[in-house]
Amino acid sequence: MNFREQLLAELSKQNTDYIASVIDKDEKLFRQLVELALTNEKYVSGRAAWVIEVLWLKYPTIIDPYLNEIIDFLPKSKYDNQKRHFAKILSEKKLSELDENRLGILIDRCFSWLEDPAYPTAVKMFSMQILFNYVKIEPVLASELIAIIENQFEDSTPGFKNRGEKVLKELYKITD
Repeated sequence: MNFREQLLAELSKQNTDYIASVIDKDEKLFRQLVELALTNEKYVSGRAAWVIEVLWLKYPTIIDPYLNEIIDFLPKSKYDNQKRHFAKILSEKKLSELDENRLGILIDRCFSWLEDPAYPTAVKMFSMQILFNYVKIEPVLASELIAIIENQFEDSTPGFKNRGEKVLKELYKITD
């Protein structure tokens, strides 16, 4: 299958699930998909990231060999859908398993995405979760994360407020 052509054929859950079913556990095919997701090609890369997320939900460890590549790619990612899918996956990963350099890249990106009002709510919410997970490792950053969340609260979406309230409740426990 030409995954690039299939990804361009249509943006739908049905097409995403179809591509995921073709790839299933095939590591070679999954690698092709990862390569497409990391291209920054309009439409293709974000849709490929969506298929990666679908496969990751089914096979949580399938993404592990590619985490470093994905994190290294984050500062270069152009499309919000790439960021959303990758941030969702990374929000579920154990940050303590990342090397210090990759962890730094990820945390820097998440702070940037969370602080920038231009980013969609989903990207911000997954970034918030990643940063909260990091605060569990480095509690000294709790106050900074609280300030960033509180600063955006008034002008934010209901989804951001909902997630923000939950994270803030836990952050206040850390800072007390």
